[in-house]
Amino acid sequence: MRGTIVARPAPDLVLVSHDAVQGLGMSAMELMAIAAEPTLLDAVGPRPGDRVKLAVRATEDRLVLLRIERIP
Repeated sequence: MRGTIVARPAPDLVLVSHDAVQGLGMSAMELMAIAAEPTLLDAVGPRPGDRVKLAVRATEDRLVLLRIERIP
């Protein structure tokens, strides 16, 4: 999915405003919480306003970040 970083309120959590995600049956959303390993986020250093491309996995109660990269 593609989106924009809104905030990183905790070392293991990122908030994203994202485009529609057909694979998860989601329309565009203004805010989505995604759980992540802190080292995965630290490697990219996402900041509010950064456009990013994300790969996530849906679990029973949350979305888990698998991959993140900045995009122009």
